[in-house]
Amino acid sequence: MRKFILFVATAAGLTAAAACEPVEDAPPVQGADARGGKTGAPTRKTKPPIGLAAKRTIAEHSILSEGGALTCVKVTVANNSKKKVEINPLYFAITGKDNVKHDAGDALGEYEGQVATTDIAPGEKVKGVVCVKGKFAPKTVSMTNPLFSTAARAAVAS
Repeated sequence: MRKFILFVATAAGLTAAAACEPVEDAPPVQGADARGGKTGAPTRKTKPPIGLAAKRTIAEHSILSEGGALTCVKVTVANNSKKKVEINPLYFAITGKDNVKHDAGDALGEYEGQVATTDIAPGEKVKGVVCVKGKFAPKTVSMTNPLFSTAARAAVAS
């Protein structure tokens, strides 16, 4: 019984310690400002490690499409870091003007031109389309890294 109590106390202590760890802040939103216009061009000193730009677009349905409504953005991901960056359509999400986040994994295969699953070297860029199911006004697009923490966010230009 004593070992069980010690185990429960240790588990509770680990849970409390994990809950007290600081939460990583999401990176700042890049690209268009809240009014949909362009902000000033970033300087060399302020370039984020992963550059992300997004513009609203209409995607062509694929042969695998179920025919539902899609909200799509064309993204450009630039690797400004000194390491390779992994790109995967599952790493993207679109947040609407109602602040509801929609995962891009639900619409895979539903449209043509999706962003490729690839690695980009320092200085390289990749472009493609990211879509989510549903019809809404997109506000921001976010990209996570392989550990699913937010790597970059960008406002969606009209």
